[in-house]
Amino acid sequence: MSAVTDELDARLRPIAELCEGEVSFRKEGWRELILMKALRLVASGAQHKIDAILCLNHDNPTYPTKLYLAQPVGSDLNWNETVYLLDRSWHTFSWSNVSPDQPWFDILAAHLRAIDRGGKP
Repeated sequence: MSAVTDELDARLRPIAELCEGEVSFRKEGWRELILMKALRLVASGAQHKIDAILCLNHDNPTYPTKLYLAQPVGSDLNWNETVYLLDRSWHTFSWSNVSPDQPWFDILAAHLRAIDRGGKP
């Protein structure tokens, strides 16, 4: 394996611990994405398994990272956007200021905390 692949695998490994399916780094246009199949998460106290995409470089400075889910979960969130990525539609909620300048797992954890708390800090 090359050093690039080893580094990429090391960055994805903690995220893969939260998923029951494939976890892979993808690029689509300018976006750098992590595809997560069957991501296990908690939304408002209920457990879910859902496909998700973590965008590591969203083009809005207020929302520099975004978590997209196959369907909305948690009714207390502002589900304000639907996008088409990797050949399917994804939903996201309004959650700002999650910095891309941290480990990928920490970016994901910040978005998952928002889902679990219903968008409350």
